[in-house]
Amino acid sequence: MNTGTEVAAELFAYGIQTETSDIRAHVSVVNRTIYVFQTIQGIKAIERERPPLRAASQAGVVGTTALGWPMPVNAIHDLRRVRFQSWPGWATFHESLSTSDKGARAVQCVLEAMKRGRFPFWLDAIEDAREYVQLKGTDVLVFCKKRLQVKCDYRGGDGPAGTGNLFLQQAERNPLRRR
Repeated sequence: MNTGTEVAAELFAYGIQTETSDIRAHVSVVNRTIYVFQTIQGIKAIERERPPLRAASQAGVVGTTALGWPMPVNAIHDLRRVRFQSWPGWATFHESLSTSDKGARAVQCVLEAMKRGRFPFWLDAIEDAREYVQLKGTDVLVFCKKRLQVKCDYRGGDGPAGTGNLFLQQAERNPLRRR
């Protein structure tokens, strides 16, 4: 099994095992849901479950454009589902969009969920024991410097509308030079 060290000649390593994110957000268009988990939990799920690598492709491109692991949603520990049915941006998603356009819409979805206070974060927090701070009304200090990776996982997520999996990418190529 390919565990992530070998990559097809035309693809370059670019995925969950090479990124520096703390949190991943996979936006499932078919479920109108954002699947949020700590990146390390996705990596541990790959190591534990050892799913086979699968190829992915882009419309208008011949051949494989990505390799990754189809990971059952329930295999990722502490995954959070943010059901976001009310976001009006769902109407702008279409499968015929470029991967770049889908990705940009996914980022907008996540940003809007954050603005509405719907997005989960794993935080570091401490009780502030300084009496003069507590007397002014502060008991807890919260620290949140997190890096997020957002993926459009169009048909990913829970069934029956979704595949039951999230695609955890290992490698890609970008023949259309889009980001």
